[in-house]
This record gives sequence, C-alpha cells and structure tokens, in this order.
Amino acid sequence: MQSWHRFKDKKASLLIMGLLLFYLDFAHAAYNVAPEIIAEGDQVYCPLTAMPIVTDFDIIDLDDTEIDAFYIQISTGYQRGFDVLSLANSHPTITTSWNNQEGKLTLTGSSGGSMLYLDLIAAVKDVVFESTSESPTEEKFFSFTIGSANYLPETGHYYEYVPQVGITWEDARVAAQNRTYFGLQGYLVTVTSAAEAQITGEQAAGTGWIGGSDAQTEGVWKWMTGPEAGQIFWNGNFTGSSPNFAFWNTNEPNDLNGEDYAHVTAPGVGITGSWNDLPIGGGDGDYQPKGYLVEYGGMPGDPMLNLSASTKITTPKISMASSGMRCGPGTVVLKATATLGQVLWFDSEGNNLGIGESFDTPYLNATTTFYVLATYNGCTTGQKTPVQAEIKILPEINDGVTLTNCDGDGVADGFTNFDLTQYLYLLSPNDQAFNFSFYLTAADAENETNRIAANNFNNSVADQIYFRVQGVGQYCHAIGTVYLDVSTTSFPSGYRYELQTCDIGETDGIAPFDLTDAEADMLAQFPLGNGLSVTFYQTEDDALYKRNEIGNTGMYSNSVPYSDSLFVRVDDEGSGTCFGVGEYLFLTVWPIPSFELESEYSFCTGGQVAVSPYNAEDNYIYSWRNEANNEIGTGTTISISEAGRYNAIATSEEGCKAPPVYFNVTESGPPHLLPEYVLVDDDGDTGTITILHENGELGLGDYEFYLDELYGTKTGTSVFTDVEPGLHTLFAVDNNGCGMDWIQVGVVGVPKFFSPNADGVNDILGIKGITSEFYAEGSFAVFDRYGKLLVQLDPMLHGWTGFYNGRPLPPSDYWYVLELVDHNGALHLKKGHFTLKQ
Repeated sequence: MQSWHRFKDKKASLLIMGLLLFYLDFAHAAYNVAPEIIAEGDQVYCPLTAMPIVTDFDIIDLDDTEIDAFYIQISTGYQRGFDVLSLANSHPTITTSWNNQEGKLTLTGSSGGSMLYLDLIAAVKDVVFESTSESPTEEKFFSFTIGSANYLPETGHYYEYVPQVGITWEDARVAAQNRTYFGLQGYLVTVTSAAEAQITGEQAAGTGWIGGSDAQTEGVWKWMTGPEAGQIFWNGNFTGSSPNFAFWNTNEPNDLNGEDYAHVTAPGVGITGSWNDLPIGGGDGDYQPKGYLVEYGGMPGDPMLNLSASTKITTPKISMASSGMRCGPGTVVLKATATLGQVLWFDSEGNNLGIGESFDTPYLNATTTFYVLATYNGCTTGQKTPVQAEIKILPEINDGVTLTNCDGDGVADGFTNFDLTQYLYLLSPNDQAFNFSFYLTAADAENETNRIAANNFNNSVADQIYFRVQGVGQYCHAIGTVYLDVSTTSFPSGYRYELQTCDIGETDGIAPFDLTDAEADMLAQFPLGNGLSVTFYQTEDDALYKRNEIGNTGMYSNSVPYSDSLFVRVDDEGSGTCFGVGEYLFLTVWPIPSFELESEYSFCTGGQVAVSPYNAEDNYIYSWRNEANNEIGTGTTISISEAGRYNAIATSEEGCKAPPVYFNVTESGPPHLLPEYVLVDDDGDTGTITILHENGELGLGDYEFYLDELYGTKTGTSVFTDVEPGLHTLFAVDNNGCGMDWIQVGVVGVPKFFSPNADGVNDILGIKGITSEFYAEGSFAVFDRYGKLLVQLDPMLHGWTGFYNGRPLPPSDYWYVLELVDHNGALHLKKGHFTLKQ
C-alpha cells in the first residue's frame, strides 16, 4: 500500500507539473505583445548646435532581447536640407542610415543581423539632432518606432507609402483597406492638419492616391475612407474654400476632364506635397499614379499599441518685436517678447546691449536698427530679428503767425470767415511737402482729435488756434499756434475800375482782358511800400476765403457776355494781411459793328452807282476803300464811277472796328449786235443761232437775249436751237438797264414742197432766211431726177415758179444746189430736194 501510495503520489506530482508547464506556455503565448517604447525629453534647442533628442530611453520586451531594425523620424517641423539626425560616439554593433526625403534615421545591426536591446538603448541615447538653419521651426517632434511606417505623434497614427504604378483610385482604396499594421486596420490616408499633410506628402517615400473625392457631388470634396469618411473638407473648384483643412496645389482642383479623386502631386509640380485632382485611373507622366498612401489608426476595433514614442524640442522665438519712433534726436523705447526664455538686444556689430522685453536705446541722431534674439540657458546663436528705432525729422514751421483777413462779409463787426488752407505757405516754408490740420486746443492737435473745418472758420469762434503739420516718409509732425485778426483797411468808398475792349472773333460778347492793367490803380489806393499784391476772383466767397484765384490774369476772358465784374483782393503776401476785398473791377465788351452790303454793284458807262449800307445796328463811321486799300470816302453813302473791288469798314462810337465788307462794282453799257457776232448753223431742217459775247464782243454789259419776242421768256442763254428757217429778230438787252439792240437773222432753208397752181398758196418756191446783212451774193440751181439743170437764179432777188422754158413742169421730186457767199467771202453750200405738187 505504501509503495502504491508512493507511486500514486509520484504520478500525481508529474501530472501536476505537466499541467503547470502547459499553463505557463499557454499564458506566455496568450499574452505575448509587441515591445513597449519609452522615450523622454522635452528640451529647448539652441540653434546651430547638436543636441540629443532624448533625456532617457528604454524598451520593455518580455519576449525578446534583440530587434532587427529601429526607426527615428523628425515627424513634425522637419526642414529638409537643414535638419539631420546622426549617431554620436562609438557604437560598433550599430549601423545607421539617414533618409533625407522622409527625415528618418534607421538603426540596424552592424553585421546585418539583429541588435541587442541593450546596444540599441545606448545608441538611441546618443542620437543627436542638428540644424544648419539659423531659424529652425519652433517645435520639432521626434518619433521612435519598431516598424517602418511613419509615425505622427499629433494623431498617434502610422502612415505608409505603397508603390504600385498605374493603380486606380478604387483599387487603391480596396488595397489599403486590406492592409494591417500590427493589428491596425488600413485605409487610404485622410489628411486633416498641416503636420499630417507634411508627413504624407513632403516626407512620404512617394506620391500617390489619398482618400478624398467629389464623385458623389461635383465640387463637394469628402473623405471617403477611414474614421473621417463622409466629412467635407472642400467646396468648389480652385476658387473654393475649406471648412477645416485642405492642401491643394495652385489652381487645383480644376475638374479637368472629369477629375474627381485626390492625389498627392508629383515632385517638381507646384507646391511640394500638395494635392491635385485626377480621373479615377489617373493620367500620364507626372499625373500617372505611382502608388497610394495608407493610414493606420483610429478605426473601431483597433488594438492599443505602445510600439512608438515621441519627444520634442522647442526653439525659442521672438514672438513680437515693435519698432519705436520719435520726432527729433533722443532715445527710443523698443519692445520685444520671446516664446521662451529671455530677450537679448544687440547692435549691428553684434555687441550685446541689454536683456529684457523693453530696451532704451542710446541717444540717437538718426534712424538705427537694433537686433533681438530669444535666448534660453545662455544660448546666443540663431537668427536675430531686426528692430528699428526710427528718428524722424521735425517739420520746419513758423509758430505764432498772425493771419489778417478783410472784414468783407458785409458786417463791420471784426469777425469774418477764413479759409486757413490758403495760408499754409505762411505756416511752413515747405508747405507743399506736408499735410496740415487745425484744432482749437494743443491737446487736440497732439492727439489728432476734434479737427475743425479749415476752409470755413470764423474768428468769432476763436482767434487763437493750433495747427498740426504732419510729414510723410522721414518726417514726423509738429504743432504750432496761429492767431486770427481782421483788417480795418479797405478800398475807398465808391471805388471802381473799368476795363473795356471790343468783341473779337465770333460775335458772342466774350473777349480777353489783361487784368494786370488794373493793378497799378488798385495798389495806389493803399499806402506805398507795403509790398502788396492784387488777386482777382469770380465770386465774393472765393475772394473772402482767398481760394480759386484767377490764374491767367494776362489773358482772362469774361464769363458773362458783354458785361462782367470781378472781386478784387489786396494782400501783403509776406504777412498774410488783407488790405481790401470787394467787387471793384468791371469788364465791358463792346460789340463789333454789324452792317450789310450787296456783293455786286454796277453803273452804266458814263454814269455812277451809289453804295449804301443796310441793316446797320447802330450809327457808324464808315471808311470806303478801293482795291489798293486807299480811302476814297467816309460818308454813309458813296458814289462810284469806276469798276473794281471795294470794301467798307465801320467803326462804332466806342472805337470798335468791323472787319472789311467787300463788294464788286462793274461798268455796264448797251449791246452792239453785229452780224459777225451771230453764228447761224442751218445745215439741217432747223437751225441754231449762237451769239458771241463772252469776251465782251457786244459791249461791257451783262446781256439777256431774246428771239423774235422782246422781253419774252428769259432763257439765260445765248444759243437758240431748233429755229425754223426764215428771218428772225434777235434782241440783246443789258440786265443793268443800260440799253438794248436788235438785228435780223436768217436761217436759210428751202421748203419741202410747193404748188404753183395760182391758188395764192405756195405758188413760188422762195428761199427763206437770206439777208443782205449776212450774204453778199448767191446762186440757186434746180435739177430733175436725171440731173438736168432746169433753172439757175439769184436767191437774194426772187424764187422759182416751177416753169422750164416757159412751160410748167409736171409734179415730181426735184433737186437743188444753193450757194451763198457771205461778206467775208466764205461759200455756204446747201443741197437737197423738194416736191412740186399741183
């Protein structure tokens, strides 16, 4: 029994031991977790120096004593090209690799194997940060993790770039969702802050798709993945806005060809790490998708992990620096504050002048730049901020000037209105360079409050006021006093001065005046030796306020036709004292004489013509002049007996002369009609009569011609056409009433038929239109149809009776030849035929 019990106890013990070992293995397997990373070190960084990034570091791992790789990254505030992480001191078992793109330092075993935790912990404590930037970002976060994904302390999430050229946005979304990282669910990145944009863009290993799209509603961009799914982050196109955060590239999103999906822009295209919109399949070249960005963390059911840690360094910055200014030489108080530590003050040569947020400069004669530096624990490196102590120049003013205006408002009470802006030249020798304002008190002038209306101020309100001269640029301001007084001098009672002139050019009553012609007389109304000046104005207010002075006094044209008046002001410009003001200058424009003459006059030979103006507007004195411009008369009427071109000039009682009015006088005489000046063309059935007269053949007159009927219908012609054969009376009448003449003119013609049957009608074939005034002799021959000469007679004596050799010829057509010789010996030949009827 004892042996059995001993055996049974031994057997039970072995069973219990086996069960205990199984339980321990199961428990170890069930509770095997990733290492826990512990990093400490919120530190202050001194620019341009190297410093460790942790004050303490440890890794707790219940399962292992070594690790293949470890990653340290500048996850926030990274400045590529300036910032770097490196391993200091000797660590023979550790090898490091620096990735400038991601700002990440990778630690691995020196022989390609694993690293002991003890070696790794010692190495991490010797990792130092250094920046060559004099102005590093204010805060930099360092992440420590056992995985290769980038870790962002701000979100506690991990970020990974997955390369896959040409992948579509939808395939990338599915692929990201199928990825995990230490049990964390993956999804296409959603970017909600600048730090997240930097680590997924500028610091990512590549560029690719992110989780934004406006495919559901054009122009409404939402995150379609992760915990932010459904959140709107942009409205509109590239001119739109974000309700939270977005990081679009310039002129993006632009929806070019239906681009509805967000993608990190390729390097070198616009803003580094920014976004652009692409079609779901992407594009070509820089716009071809090269992969996608996965984010891990924040999803329901994700495990709690401690496989990352972070530390931070802070660089002191000058948060505010205010320049100081003073008018004129002296000391200036400058102020500056720091985000951390204290403020050091330096001169331009780098000499430390003081410490503290407020600094009193040395005595300064000119503007000087000082420099401030935020310092902590004695650090004096880094970028200094300039602070300017500005010494402005005091404007030069004339303090205590008295301005004296005339009491010209119609009430002799010693009060009047001043336009103070007209006296600025008395208040400062450089008045054009400054701005002036006026006040009732010196305090108001200093504080620029309660400014008074300078262009209409009455000295009844105050006779002592203050002016502020405000400079620009290098000038500051100055305050002065001005006194207002009213003059007791004036022009003599009833004084007036008149300037008169004649109208010129267009008759409108407007003419130029030389106003300076009145100045001497006006100045003579006041004591000599005062250095007075005269100015002119169109209105009383302008004269009283000394504004809108008439500038071109040598060529001033009145504004009211024919009669105008101006207001005059006499001042001592040196002191601003007014001696007199009022309506004292009167302008009169006399009209130019107006009359009319006929353009043409005539007289008959041996006579004369009387020329008189008409429609004259007044009684004028006339000067009559011939073509040589010699005066030939001065009366209202002149008699002219010689042809030529004349003019008349009228002068008014005021001495105004009209421009010359020109007229022509022609001599006219009776016509002398002679046959040699009358041409007759009678080769046809009818004739044309032409009178030669254009060159004065008939006489000196202007003639009208009539045919057969004296004073019949006027034709205005000297050519008569379609004149029937026969004798006609031609009349020539002088249009100026200087006489007439007439002549008988024949149009030669042979009748078309005659009938010698003794009935008293057309019994004889007579030749029409032959006169001895035109023809000296002639011959008329008749032939039968065979050309036989039947008769030849003198057409100027008689006609043909139709007989041949004493016997009447039978009815038939006969031919004729008519020959006429004029007084010049010229032969006129006319041929034709006629019919003999019974």
